[in-house]
Amino acid sequence: MALGACSSSSSDDSSGPGLTTVKVGIGPFLDNQTLPLAQQLGFATEQGIRFDFKTLPSNDAIYQAIQTGQLDVGAGTIRGLVPLAKTAPTLRNYIIRDQFLGFFLVGRTEDGPPVYSDLVAGGSTPEAAKTAVLKSWVGKTFDIVGSQNLAPIAAGLQAAGIDPTSIKVNNFADDAKAAAAFQSGEGDYYTGSLPIQSALLLDHPKDYVNVGGYEVLGPAGLAYDTWTTSQSWLDKNPELALKVLAIVLKTSRYIDGNLDSAAPKLTDLVNTASSGSLPVDQVKLLATQFTDFLTPEDLTSKVFAAASPFYWRNEVTLDIEQSSPAPPAGYDPAEVANAEEWFQKLRANSALMTWVNGPLN
Repeated sequence: MALGACSSSSSDDSSGPGLTTVKVGIGPFLDNQTLPLAQQLGFATEQGIRFDFKTLPSNDAIYQAIQTGQLDVGAGTIRGLVPLAKTAPTLRNYIIRDQFLGFFLVGRTEDGPPVYSDLVAGGSTPEAAKTAVLKSWVGKTFDIVGSQNLAPIAAGLQAAGIDPTSIKVNNFADDAKAAAAFQSGEGDYYTGSLPIQSALLLDHPKDYVNVGGYEVLGPAGLAYDTWTTSQSWLDKNPELALKVLAIVLKTSRYIDGNLDSAAPKLTDLVNTASSGSLPVDQVKLLATQFTDFLTPEDLTSKVFAAASPFYWRNEVTLDIEQSSPAPPAGYDPAEVANAEEWFQKLRANSALMTWVNGPLN
């Protein structure tokens, strides 16, 4: 999908009455709608910014548009930039905006599979619950698109000392076929597209259960979504970059504390972007169980805390091991994913942090 020419500037020039335009690439996904929501809520205007949105079909298309200067910022992932280290060395993941929780395994309630959340609620330690779930997969059959979903399952098993070949795989050409087979009674577990997974749990809560995801798979199930930009844009626009980060974090606080108000707005935004018809209840499910919009407290205690199991480097270390093509020798993930550096800059800006943590209305 080609981007049309934009009249806005990539520098700190104003566009409109006192507003600076930032050109932003988004995909037709819920977790991409935080900046559109921020604009709707007036948070962007409060910081003197107007976002000019372009919807593109994939992160790769967004990365390309950033490289060519057609976009300033765009939706991306930690994982997505690792294979691009040689071909797009100046791209930067400067904001970690949410943790994607949507990689999980769906089982059938009637089969009685061990469920991580139930085990922990019943008194098991997280580690014991994780081990019990993984061991229960031995000899079971997984309905998946192998090229997309086998690697994290295998890595999770291997990390627990379980031979990945001890499971069976029904490998399908596309996710719709995998889901249809699972619903017809084939296999024991299914994982695939988030809309299908969430619909199974929302529409058939007595029939299907989420047996576990990142809690069970460890780093293999850890996935952070980002706002990506170029090093040149950051160099030219440091104050503007901090304001965009502040807007993202204030919007995460809004979603976290006002879901009943946020959900209808997010539903309208994602349905417009995707030409879809998701109901508000499903968006609420997606925004709570499958996406963790990260607040300043989350970044401090989880994402940028080295002792935390959610430390961002735990994901990128595995990404580097699995990347094809491999990044070059001397690859520094903290240079490419420099979100921690920018978060510390924001924390040092007392005026912006006061605004981030201030009233949400």
